[in-house]
Amino acid sequence: AANLSVWLVSLPWDTTCDAPLTDNIVTRGWADPQNHVEGDVGQPLQPGRFYDLNFELQPDDQIIPAGQQLGLMIFSSDREFTLHPDPGTELTIDLDVTSLDLPIVGGIAAYENAMLRPPAPH
Repeated sequence: AANLSVWLVSLPWDTTCDAPLTDNIVTRGWADPQNHVEGDVGQPLQPGRFYDLNFELQPDDQIIPAGQQLGLMIFSSDREFTLHPDPGTELTIDLDVTSLDLPIVGGIAAYENAMLRPPAPH
């Protein structure tokens, strides 16, 4: 099985040659799908079956500027922190049931207010 990595990134991606990769990463996390029942106990996965999996992202305290877009990247095997799967290993993500919970300064009221305002001109 493959381990999964998640990056929360700022968009648009800064592609300038002198921009460090980490300038685009807000936070990241990792999970082993074989540990879907308990965080540290692996169980074999059945091909074709979906499993619920939660990620804890690394804590980080940032203020995201108004209008900044965020993207959630889910991929296999971050080269720095996870094991590499056997060649040909495949994973499927069900985006219809994928969600992200982010803390927002001001709580739900601030979020709802931001969603009601028209986007700022660029």
